[in-house]
Amino acid sequence: MLRGLFRAPRRLMRARRFLDAWNAHDADAVVALLAGGRYRDPLSDGFLEGDALATHIRALFRAFPDLSLTPDERALMVGGRTVAARYRLQGVQSGPLPGGLGIAEVAPTDRAIALDATLVIDCAQSAWIVDNHFDLQELAQQLDFLALLMPRRQGDYEFGAFYRLHRGNPVPPEAIGITWLQVRGGKAALEEAATVTNGVLESFAGKPGFVTGIIGAQPADEAGHGYGFTLSAWENREALEANLLPNPEHRAVVERFMKQGFSYATHSRVYELVRAKPMMIACTACGKKNNAHKAKPVCSACGGALEAAPAYI
Repeated sequence: MLRGLFRAPRRLMRARRFLDAWNAHDADAVVALLAGGRYRDPLSDGFLEGDALATHIRALFRAFPDLSLTPDERALMVGGRTVAARYRLQGVQSGPLPGGLGIAEVAPTDRAIALDATLVIDCAQSAWIVDNHFDLQELAQQLDFLALLMPRRQGDYEFGAFYRLHRGNPVPPEAIGITWLQVRGGKAALEEAATVTNGVLESFAGKPGFVTGIIGAQPADEAGHGYGFTLSAWENREALEANLLPNPEHRAVVERFMKQGFSYATHSRVYELVRAKPMMIACTACGKKNNAHKAKPVCSACGGALEAAPAYI
């Protein structure tokens, strides 16, 4: 016990240097102060050390160039093997954050964050183990991000994430192409597949007749298995076939998925319109449903102006 008391001031000084290194935006110093130890926070996806930790820290500094950690001197505890400190995490996301599911980066929002956080340092050994706790849900809200807590499976339902690409084409689609694939090999393999797939979707988006694209995925499970799909909607089947089959990016992906063994399982389908009804939107004044693409955009019931039609799909 006495040994722990004698060591407490030294541990406290080292903890202060740790916070000072963060505030100096010195990733190498942060890693060095761990002396070969490990660190995690809600954005690190588990414990990190060495070069991987330095990369993570630099990504945070890039996203928040003014990031600061202000300790609460009234909430500082030094125990026999632990240092715990409450602090205020602040900054403006004026730089990009690392992305996922094929999106390389999340663009700057220029939104400020201000979070109460807790740093817990296990300093029983010379190599520290650091847990940096802050509320991920609150961080998402302050950045206007989505942070949904969902099960992987519930009965016959399976959950995941998706994003949509639309470049403004208002024409109703009459043909849809869907590709589904399963990837084995864990998070890195699924992320690589998503990146490749996103490149194909981007190549579609500049082609004549493209309407909308959607990419969805379920992250890899404990066995390392994950799956995803790509949906592309086109004005008609002719546009789909004219831009899908000759597309070099698409041919390269087909080669990789089908012949190079990049995916465990895959299949593709093309669907063509059988019947269609007009898009209906509500009048914001009286609630009456109207054809969104009528020649004169006024409500048939009250004569109020109709808003612009939303995009298809």
